[in-house]
Amino acid sequence: MREKDVSPLLVDVQKAREYRLTKRNPKPALEGRHYPSLKRLPSEEEIYDPIAKKTRYIRLAAGEPSIYKEDQAQKVVLSDIIFQNGKIIVSHTSPNLVQFLTLSNHNADNEHRIKGKKIIFKEINLARDAEKELEVEESVARAKAMVFSLPFEDLKGYARVCGVNVNRSVAEIKHDMLRLATKNPKNFVAGLDDPMTKKQQMIMDALSCGVIEISGKGAFWKFGDEKNIITPIPTGRDGILWFTEWTATDPEGESVYKEIEKKTQKLLG
Repeated sequence: MREKDVSPLLVDVQKAREYRLTKRNPKPALEGRHYPSLKRLPSEEEIYDPIAKKTRYIRLAAGEPSIYKEDQAQKVVLSDIIFQNGKIIVSHTSPNLVQFLTLSNHNADNEHRIKGKKIIFKEINLARDAEKELEVEESVARAKAMVFSLPFEDLKGYARVCGVNVNRSVAEIKHDMLRLATKNPKNFVAGLDDPMTKKQQMIMDALSCGVIEISGKGAFWKFGDEKNIITPIPTGRDGILWFTEWTATDPEGESVYKEIEKKTQKLLG
């Protein structure tokens, strides 16, 4: 096997590896028969090679040193890949089969699967699964901790950006933010650190203070009952999100944002 053909997914190959079908019948006709007695996997398929950055054909062929079709003889005898009672255990002495299953589009663990291909199996790796679960739990714990540690006014501002109704009690707002933190902890934490979040909070404060107005027609400066156009907003776009992006990416928008910040902070004291 050439060095460039070694996938980063192929690790710890000295151990026997177990793969299991992902579709399990929870109520089989025969007790204990949650999987078909035999399930044959295609021995040839087109896959995406993340190292070569192109699609390649792989096939499991008897007596061939490589699984890549271009490295094999023109005529080969394909080997069977059969799951018995829902699983297949592969010894480290069958590296081609390990590599084939690792790169298969039907492997749920293959991050480079070609879209549209049906997931059929996954590798059973208790240590890896436990590590992933621990990472998720740690992310959730960090996100929840931020809900309790942030000054409430900061949390309230972020809640508005997240679409949470802030015209309620502190407990209700924190309750909803905890739900968001639990649902997607990485995005929750990333959103707090995103400079665009701070800009959007300021713009929403400006709306509440009557410094500006944003409608389907555009963003406007407000002077009592009068208003002057700042910029039109493209049809079909969310006004607040588009205006926030405009103040961050357009030179005129950056100048407008400074003025909004100055006026709003003066009103908020």
